[in-house]
Amino acid sequence: MAAALQTRGSTSAAYRAAFRAVGSLRRETAFVTFVLIVQLLLTARLGGPGNATGSLSNVLLDIAVTILLVPYTMAIYRHALGLRSLSMWALLGEAIRRKDLVAYHLGWYLLGIPWTRGVAYLPSGLGLLILPAFFLVTIWLTCRLFPVGPALAIEGLEITARDAFRATAGQVWTIVSIGFRAAAPLVAIALLLAALIIATNGRTAPPVILGGTLILLFSVFGLVLRSVLEAQIFHALGLFSPGREVE
Repeated sequence: MAAALQTRGSTSAAYRAAFRAVGSLRRETAFVTFVLIVQLLLTARLGGPGNATGSLSNVLLDIAVTILLVPYTMAIYRHALGLRSLSMWALLGEAIRRKDLVAYHLGWYLLGIPWTRGVAYLPSGLGLLILPAFFLVTIWLTCRLFPVGPALAIEGLEITARDAFRATAGQVWTIVSIGFRAAAPLVAIALLLAALIIATNGRTAPPVILGGTLILLFSVFGLVLRSVLEAQIFHALGLFSPGREVE
């Protein structure tokens, strides 16, 4: 039976681990930041949603970036779990060889398409009915599958979706609480900075570069924070048994 999760101290532990991961994975974080900058520039160049060719190109670009982010996520998992570090290229090769972790992350990307691209095509009344239900199902599925990512990042560890469902049974609200508490400070800072940027628009030109930079930084740290939370919950559920990879 999986261990009961505790919310006390989870937020501070997650942020400490996230900052340590960023510090230890400086080169990897710089590479991911560069990839996201290139993605933003190419997305702007390819055109908006009204351009069919541009939309298809954006989807293909998103898929490529999602695959490139997989080894970085693996590196964060391994760092948070105390496993020996591997290079990004070694992790990318391992992810492509095993395929399951890449498929897992691509699956979450595809699940997010209705939010990012499908909402605009729904009639307003239908959207009001479908989107809340879809949101709740997505949150529930995310919580039930929370341990799968770290499990797939560890070679030789076999954990199925059924194992993840069994481990998280009765703990969905605890995982939601842990995630909400961890996200709240980051969201609060982002909203505060956004308010300051908007407040300056009346006196100066819109700081597009500054806004883009802040979004990029929050996106990278948000990815780190989520991955750390996944690893910590995976460990707290008792699914991780230190083996030969642990230093």
